[in-house]
Amino acid sequence: MILHEHKTIPYKYGNVFKIKPVFDVHLGNRYCDERAFKKYLDDSDDKTYFVIGGDLLDSVITKDVKRYMKHSDATESDAIIDEQIDMAYEYLKPHEDRILGIGSGNHENAISKYCGTNPARRLAKMLNTVSLGYSWILRLRFRMKAGRGRTVCIRGMHGWGGGSRTQGADLTKYSKDISYWGNVQVFMYGHVHRNQFDRIDRLAWRGKGLVSEPKWILICGTFLKTYSLSDEATYSEEKGYPPIAVGSPYLLVKPERIGINIEVRT
Repeated sequence: MILHEHKTIPYKYGNVFKIKPVFDVHLGNRYCDERAFKKYLDDSDDKTYFVIGGDLLDSVITKDVKRYMKHSDATESDAIIDEQIDMAYEYLKPHEDRILGIGSGNHENAISKYCGTNPARRLAKMLNTVSLGYSWILRLRFRMKAGRGRTVCIRGMHGWGGGSRTQGADLTKYSKDISYWGNVQVFMYGHVHRNQFDRIDRLAWRGKGLVSEPKWILICGTFLKTYSLSDEATYSEEKGYPPIAVGSPYLLVKPERIGINIEVRT
């Protein structure tokens, strides 16, 4: 697991920051909605930061007989992974200085295992950011010039298990992980391609009373379409997964005079 403390982010009272997860884009797959992905990236400003949580690249090569389907492969040459890395670089380069880190998913890990190269690590090096691996904790420090600071701690991992076919199953699965981690306000997971979030309230004794200290759990969506518009089925279509709208939830973080306010939008 990577423990990464990002460089201090300066702020003034009233500033609101966006933290936008980027999970399960699957660039290089013909059913990746690249237009929606670009719009998601471009809906940003100098107070928007991105954290990439795996399966940014489809990373399915011809010898992967279980998953490779020619009609899903959007690359043009034999160098499938190189093409996908170049594609991701072009999308992310304009946002390079606001990428908090690049994590790996099960698709990139398969390439690392069978081909001896790690696409996510290579891309992180190209974009001058940290390679987060499959599981990570990211600490963001927001600090004023006068020295007052606020901290947000994010636990992220690509995810595990197969996707579900019921609305609440994946939230229930990932919510069990929350109990293992103290002093973390936000949890990000992917892999199952759902765009969901939930607020889990925890009560704490502060001063003379009880206060709510919420924890947020995000299942960070996908930019891969579930169904094709032809007689050739996608992988998800063959498995009978329900249709899912592309996109991702994201954080709104506002440092305040007392504490820090976190909300989730989608």
